[in-house]
Order: sequence, then structure tokens, then C-alpha cells
Amino acid sequence: MGEHNIPFVQGQALAASILGVIDWQDGTTGFCRCPGEGRHSHPTHTHDCRVTLDGAPTIYCFHTSCFADVEAANKALRSAAGKASKGAKTEFKRTEPTPEEMERHRQQIVREHLKARAAAGLTEILKAFEFGPADFWDLSPVRLLDDPADDWRLLLQLFEPEDVLWIGGKYDSCGEDALELKKESCRRHFRPVSDWLRMPNAPEQFTCPCAFRSGTHSRCNEAVTHRCYLVIESDLLSKDEMSAVINWCRQFMRLRAIVDTGGKSLHGWFDAPPSEVEAELKIILPNLGRGAEDKPTLDPALFKLAQPCRLPGAWREPGKIRQALLYLDLEDAP
Repeated sequence: MGEHNIPFVQGQALAASILGVIDWQDGTTGFCRCPGEGRHSHPTHTHDCRVTLDGAPTIYCFHTSCFADVEAANKALRSAAGKASKGAKTEFKRTEPTPEEMERHRQQIVREHLKARAAAGLTEILKAFEFGPADFWDLSPVRLLDDPADDWRLLLQLFEPEDVLWIGGKYDSCGEDALELKKESCRRHFRPVSDWLRMPNAPEQFTCPCAFRSGTHSRCNEAVTHRCYLVIESDLLSKDEMSAVINWCRQFMRLRAIVDTGGKSLHGWFDAPPSEVEAELKIILPNLGRGAEDKPTLDPALFKLAQPCRLPGAWREPGKIRQALLYLDLEDAP
């Protein structure tokens, strides 16, 4: 181990005892998880952090926000190597990665592979799955020929009559520290579908694709009883581009609805996918065509259970722009 004069095999074991699982490229260099990964301000990639044993053992990381953690780990690694080179008895916590570490490493490699494929794959998706908003309107199983003012009623048919839905505005949810009067006001925005359908018009601009616990006043993940649908959207892609991505996603999930938000974006509603498919889409969709410093291409926040989305039939701008359905599939819906 260079100037510390201990065998490389012993050095590898020592480094693993401090850094965890290491993907050794040769006897002296390997890629590892950065000891300060939690401080990274940009996406972390598999080969961002490496350790070398040739000379003074050193950990290098591509990121700078983790500098203090990397320096502390370097100090610990060099101290242990120095003691070992002087014949001091060195107790390694482990010489082989634990099954949990191996699984975390495997998952990290899978995530990086998916990110890389997604970053390179948007152009191909836009070409191979080209589709436009008008194409979806023509394809819609429910013919959307009437005034979009009642589109919200059509969308609510995707839910069970007893499902408690939130429909509201930006401030129609509150926490436990709110005044009781505010809580009571917020509770009125959580009602069974059958109650909402008695309203004469679309109640508000936003809803959620999940059902909530009865009596709640908080639009939070803890109050969700079950996810009914997954909604995807992008503020960066054009409507034609988003249509192609929605068309691509139809390979993995059943498309139920598309909402034209009245702004720049489309919201695609899909049957909630299996957990393993959702886990991959959480990685793929935000990283489609994404550069290292770019914002997520599709909004990752919509994977949160209680994240709001646009309700068709409501006015986005009073009297000017109405949110509307472009596609609706009610077959086999609840």
C-alpha cells in the first residue's frame, strides 16, 4: 500500500471497513459510495467517488459539497493505514460487504443505468411514439363532444362513489397547529365522490388522484387511504412532446385520462402501476433527456401520494381558460 507498506489486500479490507462496499477496478483503485453523499447538491453517479491505495490512501469525490466528510474519511483511512504499517494490531469491522451493502450497491448501479438510458432516450421516444393532443382526442373511448364545463363529473367517474376526494385551492388544507375554524373550513374540501357530484359546477381548480381518510383536514400522505391513479406531467415539454411520452407510458400502464391544464402542460392519468414499475418510472421520467445541471424533465413531485393536479372543467383563469379533458377511458373503472 505504497508508503504505508501494507499489502494491497489488507489495504482493500481496511478501506472497505471505513467506506463500505467498494467496486475495485484493480488492486489500488475502486469506486465507492461517498461518505458525504447526503450533502451532494447535484445528482450522484456511480463513478463520482473513488478511493486509491497507491501512495497515501485517498478518497476523491467529483462533488464539492461533501468536502468536510471526505476529508474526515481520508483522515480516518490514513490513520488506520499508518497504524497498520507500523505493526499495530488493526481490527477491521468487516473484510467483506454485508448482504445489505451489496444490495444497496446493486440498486445504485441499476439507478445509474436507468438514469443514463433515460437521459439518452427522449429523442427516440419522441420519434417512435409520436402522438399529438388531437390524436388522443380522436382516440378517446369516451367521446368528448360536449361543453368541457362538465368534464370534472366525467373524471370523477373513475372513482368509487364512497371514495373521499380532496378538491380545492392552494390553501384548502392545513396541519394540526391550525385554528379550529381553519380546520373546519379545510374539512369541507374532503368529501365522498357522491357528495361532490351534487355540486352544480366544478368546485375548484385542483384535486388528487388518491382517496383520503374521512374527516381529515390535511392533504398529506399520511391521510391517504389508497392511491387510485398515477398522474404525470411536465412544465418543460411541449404538449406534442408530452403526448409522445404519455403514449410511451401506455406500454407499462393503462391510460385513463389526459387533462389539458389550460396552460403549457398536459396531465396524464394512469392506473396505479405495480410498485416495481413505479420505482423505475420515478427514476426514468424525471431524467428523460436531462443534462447533469438541468431541472427534472417530468415533475417528480407527482409521485407523492397527496400531490395536487388540475381538475378538468374548472376555470384556470376565470372566464378565460378552462381546464379540459382530451382523453377518457371509463371501461372497467369502479
